[in-house]
Amino acid sequence: MKNLNEIFQIHVTADKLTASINVRDIPESELTEIQLTKEMIVQFLQQQKIQFGIRYDSIEQLIETFPHTDFPIIVAEGIEKKDGKPGEIEYHFDMSTKVERKENWDFRDVMRIPTVKEGQKLATIIPPTKGEDGTTVYGTKIKARPGKPALLRPGKNVTYKENEGAVYADVNGQVSIIDNRIHVLDVYEVNESISMKIGNIDFPGSVVIRGDVPTGFTVKAEGDIRIFGLVEAATIIAKGSVTVSEGIAGLKIGRIEAGEDVHIGYVNQGIIKAGNNIYVENSIMHSECTAINDIILRRGNIVGGIISAGGAIIANNVGNRMNTKTNLSFGMDYKLFERQKELQEQLAKLENNRQKLRMLQSRFAGTDKEALDSKSRITLLRLKYSLEKTNEEIEAVKNELAEINATLGSVDRAYLKVKGTIFPNVTVSFGKYERKIEKEYDNVMIVNDNNEIVIRF
Repeated sequence: MKNLNEIFQIHVTADKLTASINVRDIPESELTEIQLTKEMIVQFLQQQKIQFGIRYDSIEQLIETFPHTDFPIIVAEGIEKKDGKPGEIEYHFDMSTKVERKENWDFRDVMRIPTVKEGQKLATIIPPTKGEDGTTVYGTKIKARPGKPALLRPGKNVTYKENEGAVYADVNGQVSIIDNRIHVLDVYEVNESISMKIGNIDFPGSVVIRGDVPTGFTVKAEGDIRIFGLVEAATIIAKGSVTVSEGIAGLKIGRIEAGEDVHIGYVNQGIIKAGNNIYVENSIMHSECTAINDIILRRGNIVGGIISAGGAIIANNVGNRMNTKTNLSFGMDYKLFERQKELQEQLAKLENNRQKLRMLQSRFAGTDKEALDSKSRITLLRLKYSLEKTNEEIEAVKNELAEINATLGSVDRAYLKVKGTIFPNVTVSFGKYERKIEKEYDNVMIVNDNNEIVIRF
């Protein structure tokens, strides 16, 4: 009788979780003479180092049907590892004001003010699970990755009870989540539009304005700012989120800056900066908007201006039939990108100038300074001073470039989704790569694919 190695071959999948047996190319007349036993097959598998998850039912089926077996047959199966589940945060107050990454949301929900009372449980932090290890058909352990813990730390006026894994409010106030810290902040409410009677606002908690913020006024808050009206050419700055029920008509100087999200009805000639996402109910017109993550327009268009996002930009139309110049930038603030190019050009000029100064200075090398006339001495001093000043300028430019490069985000997860039409004269940039749109496209997604800007339908 032939050795089983001459009759069968074993195939193990790349993940080492499945082993199957197949018959070699042998005439059937020779196969009919072979008498198989379960022990023979098991021993053959063990010779191939397969020792875990052996399917004895499959082996018996093989013996009963051989040589007319329907090959290949799975003869061993390992156990797949189960990675641990990440930790979760279960909130015990109305979180409808927190908009997840989605294109549709209820703007009325966003305007609700999440207030809590002293002693109220705010959230329970559910720990991650460890996961379950797996085993290959060779008997090797496959280590499971434990889940990552959910990040939520107690902030102002909040107590964490370790035995419960929960956080509680110490005072009455508004809940604000900033940089993975949960705070309960005092709320300063203004039940009318800002006026000279009220003046500028700089408050250590959250601010609610049930009216407009006219031109020239400034509103600052350590927490969130909610405005149930219009923002004109004013300045709004919050460490948390900013919500404006109507919009901003900024006359190119009105600005809104938020450490977290910005929720707004529309943006017209405004400047918006968000440490997280920007959500716009309607359109963005001739404005500068920058978000570390996403910029999502629920049903509006982007026309003109400079729009920069670290993640996605989602809009109905981009540009218009008048071919208004519109810039969309991913991975870096467009203005920073322009500044980076300026600095690179400036650095090249400075280094070229330094080389010329060194060449001039080298002409005096080896010359006794005492033997130089007064004019040559003055020239040498001026060269030395110019070289020192140029070195300082080069160092300053390099430092600024390093800071800009540090802010350069990854474009791997970035994309532009246009649900309607993208028009000509729109420039789309992913880092240093850019593409100018030269004709109309409908319902497209634009991505960076191996440093090539691709339009997908």
